Amino acid sequence: MRKLFLFLILSLSAFALFGTNYAGKGMMYSDSYMLRAKGSEANYWNPALISENYGDLWLPALNSGFYAANNSLDLDIYNHIMKKKYLDDSDKQKLLNMIDENLNITVGGQSSILGLTFGNVALTSSIHYYAKAAVSEKYLELLLYGNAEEHYEFGKKHNNLAALSYVDFTLGYGDITLPLPESVPTIKAGIGASLLVGIQDIHTSHYHGSFSSTIDGLSLHQDITLKTGGGGAGFKAMLGLVSEPLPNLFAGITLDNIFGFINWGLVRENLNYRLSADSVYVANLDDDIFEWEKTREKADAFSTSFPLELRLATLYRTRQAVLSTDFVQGFGSSIMTSKIGRISFGAELLPIPMMPIHLGVGLGNSEYPWRVSYGIGLKIRPVEFGIGMQSFESILPGVKTKGVAFASYFRFSL
Repeated sequence: MRKLFLFLILSLSAFALFGTNYAGKGMMYSDSYMLRAKGSEANYWNPALISENYGDLWLPALNSGFYAANNSLDLDIYNHIMKKKYLDDSDKQKLLNMIDENLNITVGGQSSILGLTFGNVALTSSIHYYAKAAVSEKYLELLLYGNAEEHYEFGKKHNNLAALSYVDFTLGYGDITLPLPESVPTIKAGIGASLLVGIQDIHTSHYHGSFSSTIDGLSLHQDITLKTGGGGAGFKAMLGLVSEPLPNLFAGITLDNIFGFINWGLVRENLNYRLSADSVYVANLDDDIFEWEKTREKADAFSTSFPLELRLATLYRTRQAVLSTDFVQGFGSSIMTSKIGRISFGAELLPIPMMPIHLGVGLGNSEYPWRVSYGIGLKIRPVEFGIGMQSFESILPGVKTKGVAFASYFRFSL
């Protein structure tokens, strides 16, 4: 049983090898960063903040971030299981109680290639990676308790895999004052447009699994089709607004992924996997009982769509601290977005102005664990740099952590 559980964990962990995506400095505030961004990074958060008051230069790879997390299991439960010779009913139930319908694993990352801000124009390029996987709770229940029913069915809703990687070339134009009556606080606008070069897309287009146990023995069938694409081109846009309705109080809104898509044209394939075993008895379990088949075929042209994503944010500045709140709402589910809204809070503490302390808290939802972020920076003009980390469902990284993230930033002020 312990070996089977270890195999399950390692199999799920392997999905993390598909790729990554996360913004560097934004991670240190648990994603509460929309009104903090300036210069090159405003291209990815709110182009309205691109201004002649600030210019900068990014170097390759130094503005990067990476995270890996899951929604259920932590190191503590893993160690607990590995120490026991066998699992009693309380151990099994504890495992199942930690999983809500399915076990989700998500990884992501982002790394700068180049960034340059001149006037109210920013030109940036970054490489992005996303990956996620889900496995049904029913599989673990079947593994732990055996079959309580004669027949089980598994579908794509709770068993799926997706990974996406691409490079963006983004041009942003900001600091546009909207023509409004004098009685209305000044509102600045900005727009960003991104040409996207797709590296790879892989996702589950079909999944059907079944398990049955009858007087004729055990039967298992798994039919999986993964659609893959390599070499694509696409586009997306972002609109942003920012205002200061009260002294030192800022409010902003962005709409991202406008017309967002990548068309895959260079490589397109369907990878079909079939695993089956029929009329197997317990006495035969040590034999080579599985039939394994893998085929591939050319797929029709397809596109990866980027659902719209709305972000609302507020920020308040004092001499010793900068506090912020961000709310994100997606209008479709994808590897990058969720229809379930999430909220996060950030704080920059300035006990020593040249050495800012970054803190963040993100509230979780059914698809994303809550997280806490920490970071520290150093400002010595014209250089600004820092490092940070994040812990999922644990105040500090440790045996209760369900994920970790790391990030760094480095830029020259111009």
